[in-house]
Amino acid sequence: MHDLSRGPLAIPDEVIELETGRKFEAWCILLDASGAITFSHAQLLEHLERIYGLEPRWASTIAVRYEAARGIEREVNVPADLVAALFFKTAARRKFEQLPRAEQRSLIAWLDEAADAQERKARIESLIERLESS
Repeated sequence: MHDLSRGPLAIPDEVIELETGRKFEAWCILLDASGAITFSHAQLLEHLERIYGLEPRWASTIAVRYEAARGIEREVNVPADLVAALFFKTAARRKFEQLPRAEQRSLIAWLDEAADAQERKARIESLIERLESS
């Protein structure tokens, strides 16, 4: 994993267990047993929220980590504000595009967790700086 990690891929397993009541590996076993390997990302989120009662943040965390652990490569929808910020930052854009999709999704989830627009803008700026310096 790159040193750029933020979001779901950077959350320690101990925190996941504390917040969700299960170790991450237990989540993988449950999801595998339910056939989640065939679910779309949206279906996986819905399943985690509806069946297991996870809050959206933790459903997203488990979903992103599960997809990364199982090597599920999905198209990543990069938000417009990040696309715009990367538009003239060629080196940062190329590095972002070269990241594994699971890591891209994790970084986007980290952006989405910002409390407000100002914090989100600061996170985008921080991400671009880290991409440019890596």
